[in-house]
Amino acid sequence: MNSALPASRYRLAIAVSLLGLAGTPALAVESDCGAMQTAQQKKDEDTIRRIEQGWLEAEYRGNPKFLECLLEPDYRTSSRSGKVRSKKEVVDRVAQLTDMTREVPKLETIVVIHGDAATAHSILRSTDKEGKPKEVHFVDGYTFRDGSWHAFSGADL
Repeated sequence: MNSALPASRYRLAIAVSLLGLAGTPALAVESDCGAMQTAQQKKDEDTIRRIEQGWLEAEYRGNPKFLECLLEPDYRTSSRSGKVRSKKEVVDRVAQLTDMTREVPKLETIVVIHGDAATAHSILRSTDKEGKPKEVHFVDGYTFRDGSWHAFSGADL
């Protein structure tokens, strides 16, 4: 403890300093994420299914903040062609996918949980622009940290 300050003023100085940090971008993003994350997360299959559906809704409705909070900083995903995209590329793509007129389809998701890790294989059944049925499969890897799930990898099959 700094002997130049009485204990009560020292604690006050620390508290004020910590409050000042709350306005920094890193902490602001973290606190903003609490509101963006899927509610009541548990280490269970239902939570992963709700996150996968929330992800699809974020893409359809143009909510890049949801993905900013869900995806790990070093998140990578690969396409069927072998192209690898970064978190930034995935988040930036949301603006291109946004379509408020389309109904968000319900996903069929198979989940495997192993401790603090989970794998989700989701199937999206919808129609293409010509109205023909189409089926898209993708797999996402998650880790449970600080009370919530975060995606670290993905693959479009």
